Formats: sequence, structure tokens, C-alpha cells
Amino acid sequence: MPMPAQTIVTRFAPSPTGYLHVGGARTALFAWLAARHSGGRFLLRIEDTDLARSTEQATQQLLEDLRWLGLHWDNQELMFQSQRKSIYDAIIDQLIARDLAYKAYETADELAAMRKQAEQQKHDFIYRRPAISDEQRRRYESEDRPHVVRFAMPVRDYSFHDVVLDKDITLPASQVQDFVIRKTDGMPTYHFAVVVDDAEMGITHVLRGQEHLLNTINHIALQEALGYSRPIYGHLPIILNIDGSKMGKRDRDKKIRHHANLWLKSTKTDIVGLASAAGLRYERLREWLDDPQKQLDIPEQAAVMRIVGLRESGLPEILVNDFRKNGYLPEALLNFLALLGWNPGGDRERMSVGQIVELFRIEDINKSNAKFNREKLLAFNTEACAAASGQRLLKAMREYLAVNPDSPLNSADDAAIGRVLRMKPGFRTLREVDEQTRFLFVPDEQIAPSAADLEKVLRKNNNQGLAALREIRPILGSVDDWTAAALDAAVKAYAEQRQLGLGKVAQPLRLAITGSTISPPIFECLEFLGRPRTLSRVERCIASAG
Repeated sequence: MPMPAQTIVTRFAPSPTGYLHVGGARTALFAWLAARHSGGRFLLRIEDTDLARSTEQATQQLLEDLRWLGLHWDNQELMFQSQRKSIYDAIIDQLIARDLAYKAYETADELAAMRKQAEQQKHDFIYRRPAISDEQRRRYESEDRPHVVRFAMPVRDYSFHDVVLDKDITLPASQVQDFVIRKTDGMPTYHFAVVVDDAEMGITHVLRGQEHLLNTINHIALQEALGYSRPIYGHLPIILNIDGSKMGKRDRDKKIRHHANLWLKSTKTDIVGLASAAGLRYERLREWLDDPQKQLDIPEQAAVMRIVGLRESGLPEILVNDFRKNGYLPEALLNFLALLGWNPGGDRERMSVGQIVELFRIEDINKSNAKFNREKLLAFNTEACAAASGQRLLKAMREYLAVNPDSPLNSADDAAIGRVLRMKPGFRTLREVDEQTRFLFVPDEQIAPSAADLEKVLRKNNNQGLAALREIRPILGSVDDWTAAALDAAVKAYAEQRQLGLGKVAQPLRLAITGSTISPPIFECLEFLGRPRTLSRVERCIASAG
């Protein structure tokens, strides 16, 4: 009788130290797809053993990003590593009792000296269990000297087969070394906790980034010592920027720093002035500007961006939250991410999530690194928005507004949101709809054209635009049927009578009611605003220009 096929169980195990990186989202997606394709289970675990950096807020942000993407997990209760210390301690104590782990007392300075000595001798630093007498150990204990616990790695060759790279990964005995499994603060290291948790959760397939490739050797050694089954491992290709550089959170920080330096130069302001304007500590800002390795957190970035005139949409999207705030549809992002390192065959590109689930196989993941082409993603999103139903776009717009609380569209009801979505066909992102229709939802007195636009649109050619605006105001006031069609006809009739191109009238009108030279179709905007608000804005614009 044939054995039943193994149920695939995958997991995603993020550390809650900030927003979810798009690379992490792709890892979660591939693990989710592997489980869904096979009818298996996709589990979520929160790896929060770094107590100094892990926060409840970051945890909630991660969960919200995964829900927005639609990557729902199957375990009703999440596993938090910070809540499992007693379990890890018991297993570590067993390893110590079996002489498979031991306390190591070197200080950071002593370890640094050992590495330096190895470097001077021109060989790799390999840590193996030092010879410590019982007397020394008792002295360390009596002094309550800080220590870590290291796993006594059996010295032999190690090898495993990577299903993504489709090759055996080997570490020779000469490179094997004892590694830390419990830190000086008493918390387990990533290497230890991940092995214990994967075994307890019944994980059969581990898909993760290539930075963990050699870490897998340590994990295999621990699994053997603890009698655990070995999961199948696959390490995913790296995501690169289009120029071949590694895509990372520093890309956002780099652009903000560049604009901050430009602002300091153009305004002849010093760092003290920027820090004061942004409400940040001078020392913090100076350190960040001087050291490209330093990064501001999200609120600090927003404070600097507000002062230097850099908008969220002007930053490279790196975090899932960036794509949410810029108005991408999650299904378009998932479609795009799936193709970053996976090939369904047959030159397929545009696929629904259901189609991706049906086609996905781990063995079809590419070995080579993938490039993140934002123009291609924008094309995916544009097509997805064009194909979406009105109800789907309304839901997506509400999700977009939830993470953009500053938008005046938050005050609009569903009917108004639906109207502005229909007024902007062909939009690429929901942010475009938002930013180009905000004028419809703000008080009339906030509409203030720039001096440059007033000069270009109204005062140029001996105040030609201003004259047209003055003459069209009573004509608009006399239109009985306040609809886009009737308003269009009235303005066209005036333009023909004055032998003016329609743009010579429509553009001054657009500037008056929107405060800018770009908007959705102008007569639909007039209909949306209504007669009183339209005439009020026209009058205000005439007054400011005259």
C-alpha cells in the first residue's frame, strides 16, 4: 500500500523591528503559495527574541501588511518566541547536561583579539571549545561573569540539498565552529529558536533568503543533536534594483539624505535649523547626515521630508507600507512579486492570485537574482485598476485612505469616492486619484494658485486669461442645468463667439477651481463642485489675480 503524500507545511517568521520589507513579502508569498498549491498549511511565527528592537507596534504593522496582501495564515494562535524562553532554556539545559553545549565566558574584547590574531596569522577565525579548568569555571561562576551558551558542533563535513538552487551545499569540517545558542541576556539566538520552533510547528519546507544559506548547516547540526526531522530547504534569489544594486531599506534613507543636503545648501540653513524645523534632536540629525550607515526611523523620515519638500510618492517603494500608501492594489503587487524569481512558463505574466496558486511549484523558482522594475509594476497596477470593478476600486480606495489620514478624501462618502474614481480613467495608482481630486474636498479658501501659474495662465498676453475668466463667470451663473454637458456647451459657445480656442477658457477656469493646471475633466469637476462653490472659487481667483 503506497504511503500517503506528505502534507506541506511552510512558515513565515518575521522579526518585528519595523515595517515589512518587500523582500520579506516575497518570501511570505512563496511560502504561502507552496502551501496553498499543495493543499498544505502556511503558518506565521513572530521571532521577537531581540527584546531591544522588537515592538508590539511593529508586530501589528506586520500583521496588517500581510492581511492587506491577502497572505492569511492558518494557525489561529501566533507563536511569539519571546513567550517561550522557559521551553528554550529547558532544551539548552539538556544539551549542556549531555555535554553538547557549554558556557563560554569570553568578553567582546577578548573575542575581537582572537579574531585579530587569526587575521594576522592569515587564517579564518574558527571558534572551538576552549580548555577551561574546573577552577577557572568556578571562579567565573563565583564572579557571576557574563556568559553565552555555545553549541558544541561535531567536527565533520556537513551537506544539504537546496531545492531552489538545485544543488548540494557543503561546509567542510575545517570551517565548522561552535556557535552561540543563548545570548548573555538569557534569550536564545535565532539559530537555536528557529530549529526548536520549526520542529514543534511541524514545518516540512523552509523557504528563505540566501543570506541564511550557510546558517542552515548550523541548524542541521542542532536538528541531529535534538533528534528532529530535517525540513526541505530552499534559499530564494536576491531582489536587486534595476541598476543591479541590492534593494534595501537604505534606499529610502539615501534619497531623503540627498534632499536634506540639497535643502541645507539652497536655503543656506545649518543642521541646527533643520533639526529645529523638523522637531528632531540636533545630535541625531548630524549623526545621520554624516554617516550613510545610519538610518532614521519612519516618523523621523516623515519629519525631515516635511521640511525639505519631499513627498512620500517621491521615495522608492521598499516597504509593503510604501506600496499601500502610494495606492497599489495588493493583487497587482502579488502578481508582480510572484514573477520576481519564479517562472510559470508559457510567457505568462498577468495572472490572478488563484491562477498563481494553481501554477506555482517550488522547482520553478529561478536560481538567478531578480530585478525590481518599478515601471513594470506600474503597468501591472494600471491594468489591474482598469480591469477592477467599481466596488473593488472603492474598497481599495478606502484601504488607501486608511493609511493616508491626511487626505481630505477621508471626509467623502462612498458615492463621492465612486464619482472621482470614474472621473480619472486610466490612473496608475490610487494616489494619483487622491492628489488630483483633493481640491474637490477642501474649503474654497484653501484654493490658492501659485504666483507663477497666475502669471502664466491669467496675466500672459495682456491679461487674456483673466479677461476670459471675468466674462465666463456670469455665463456659468446663468446655466440652468448644472451638468458637465450643459457647462461644456456654454463654455464652448462663449469660446466660439470670442474666437478663442477652448483651452484659452478652460485652463483659466481650471486654475480658478483647482488651484493648479492639472485636473480630471474640467466640466465634470464643475458639476461635482456645484454652482455656489464653483462661482465662489472663480470670484476668489479673479480677486487674487486682479
